[in-house]
Amino acid sequence: MKKSMYLHMVLACALSLGWAATASAQFNGVRTQFLMTSLLDNPAAAGNSACLDLRMGGRNQWAGFDGAPRSSFASLSGRLGGGVTFAHGMGGFVVTDQVGPWSNTRLSLAYSTKVRLTNGARLSAGLAAGMTQYRLDIGSLVFPEFSATEDPALFGASTSQTVFPTLDFGLWYENSQTFVSLSMLNAVPTTLNEVTMTTNTGTTFVLMGGQYIKLDRRFGFRPAAQMRLTRGLPPSVDLQGAFSVDELVSVGLGYRTGSALVGVLSMKLFESMTVGYSYDFGVNDLSVGGRSAHELVISLTACDKHDPYVGPDGRCPAYD
Repeated sequence: MKKSMYLHMVLACALSLGWAATASAQFNGVRTQFLMTSLLDNPAAAGNSACLDLRMGGRNQWAGFDGAPRSSFASLSGRLGGGVTFAHGMGGFVVTDQVGPWSNTRLSLAYSTKVRLTNGARLSAGLAAGMTQYRLDIGSLVFPEFSATEDPALFGASTSQTVFPTLDFGLWYENSQTFVSLSMLNAVPTTLNEVTMTTNTGTTFVLMGGQYIKLDRRFGFRPAAQMRLTRGLPPSVDLQGAFSVDELVSVGLGYRTGSALVGVLSMKLFESMTVGYSYDFGVNDLSVGGRSAHELVISLTACDKHDPYVGPDGRCPAYD
């Protein structure tokens, strides 16, 4: 097998994860627990919680497959003063994605401004700036043909990497039962000449929304959806619906277009701790060798105060 054939196989694998492509690359991976990781997709979510909010988690895709995609993240956000009608939010996160020898690490700091509207709802606008480091671990490549190791592009090199800036924008609207958000990630694309002159980091648009429907005193239903659009890649749509009990335990099912059936679970273990888990069962041809994907998210808050923006019931229960 030629070196170029091997690299094309790696690129195809990366494309299936959704963060690399020969024409334009999306460096913002798809996550099933998008309701618990909204800051990664929209800087306007910074400070949505009135308390200091820490999130951490990881995702293993195609479990059991050698070199399968893996992702991990940590985020922190909170409010900076402000009253009932106006407030500021600050936050930041770091995300690492890896597919075999390819990996990238994204670091970003976000700011948001939040205004309470006359109808009692809240509108937020956010901006985030950061950088992404994109790497190829040349030392881990194994070529069947010995002559490939004499390629001048590989001789004496162990890692190929490039760093480029990122800029994200976002809007977020919510009332006591519903939220809708729109964001533009990597608004200023960068050409990765180190990889190929035709590879562009690409801009991703993320539209997300959800609603909490109260069924009776204890039970509720929470439908949610997310759509991701990147030039050169097919749209990715996640549809989910979950039933909750006392807003402490939530269990539901979902579907990602052309990709997976998913099961989602979240449990509030303490007043300040919530754990979310999801299982994806692949339904496309790429999942023959490893159909399952596991995702775990842990949420920690510094307090459990009510949010004055959405009335006496506290935070909007349409998202976590």
